[in-house]
Amino acid sequence: MSVWLTETEFRQSGAHTTGITINVAFLQEIKEENVQLRQLIDSVASTFYLYPKLKPQAMMELLYRVREELETYFTLEESLGYFNQAKTSNPSVSRCASKLMSEHEQLYLQFNDVIELVEQVVYQETAVTMDEVEEQFNRFRSALALHEQCEMELMMRLCNEDIGVGD
Repeated sequence: MSVWLTETEFRQSGAHTTGITINVAFLQEIKEENVQLRQLIDSVASTFYLYPKLKPQAMMELLYRVREELETYFTLEESLGYFNQAKTSNPSVSRCASKLMSEHEQLYLQFNDVIELVEQVVYQETAVTMDEVEEQFNRFRSALALHEQCEMELMMRLCNEDIGVGD
């Protein structure tokens, strides 16, 4: 659970001494090299157009592969792309990085909801349809895209602060 502090509360709490920030070089490399996850997500999106020719079982297996890649991706980002810094000179960066890192769990759980829905279709547990699975997947995909955009914006912000921008 995230707790938002005022600037004064943040400074008084001592949190600024253990702020979370990002390692731009590693995070950028992780994003660039993780082509597999992007391809799998695009594959799922295009596979929905094949339904009903595609069996729900095949979609479920594809979603399992995405979940494995997503878990690896977030683990790499958290272990190499984010880190605790002894002194954080920019509390707003620390708060933003902390928020972005905490979104990984939310996104992972949101994706698991997609899997649960497709499992209900496969095992005919409820009257869930593949259209509902697709809607849930598209919500996840949009949330992930927004998260990735926010991470990129933070990386650009840090790069601009570190090296400055030309006038």
